[in-house]
Amino acid sequence: MAAYNVVSAEAENKRLEIGVSVIRAYMDGKSCLAPIDTGRSNLRVLDSAASNGAWLSQLQASLQDPGSATLIGTDIQDRFPDPPHPGITLQIQDITEPWPESWRSSFDFVHQTLVIYQAGPKLRKVLGALTELVKPGGWIELMEPQYGFGDDGGPAYKQFGAMVNELWDLRGTKSDFASDLEPFLKDAGFVDVKTVVLSVGVGPKAKSPDIADITVQSMIGGGKNIPLAAKRIPGGFKCISSEDLETWPTRLEEELKTEGAVTKMLVVYGRKPDV
Repeated sequence: MAAYNVVSAEAENKRLEIGVSVIRAYMDGKSCLAPIDTGRSNLRVLDSAASNGAWLSQLQASLQDPGSATLIGTDIQDRFPDPPHPGITLQIQDITEPWPESWRSSFDFVHQTLVIYQAGPKLRKVLGALTELVKPGGWIELMEPQYGFGDDGGPAYKQFGAMVNELWDLRGTKSDFASDLEPFLKDAGFVDVKTVVLSVGVGPKAKSPDIADITVQSMIGGGKNIPLAAKRIPGGFKCISSEDLETWPTRLEEELKTEGAVTKMLVVYGRKPDV
């Protein structure tokens, strides 16, 4: 496996599946916000950082002619189901490496969620490569956390945000990187660009009691990867002591279940002009 801090492939897939369900609940049941035509045939869709293809499966179910669609998911790790889900192709791809040349200007829709921070100082280059995969008239949609992650919650949640920001800084990623997504798409020539802010409540602050539990599961799943990341930092985190870090996952879980938290996500989408 590529160097990627996860408890296990199974746990990471489960966490991301839950995350897809949570985000979909905050998008009123939609798989995406970009106004792609799910009624047309022969749609060609790319989901970058697809994990096990959970999001593609949900999109596939919303299509009127799924049998004609080409649905491709890529990820830096092989955590793919065996056998693969019918109608979905999954393959290895690092977002910082060149995409297949044959994919250039070939997709009706390019989708990517919560991964661009991995690009660090290569962020603009990575975004540029993604936009080149969109065909004229096609759409791109990106979702990343808004600056201030960890602000709207208790002490353990604030520590979560501080550790995430420290990890971003070590990668050379600005803490407010998501605010650059809309200007970048406009600079790249995309039109009908729009940013939507999702205020995703966790635990008691979830939009519905029905999803309160899975919002906590999703956040805790990501939190369990944080101590693994700390082991890769010489001397550990600066923002939290090693003793505090040992008790932090338990404190975070209890805090999210009783007090809840709110994390804000930016969904940015735009259309490549027709030739």
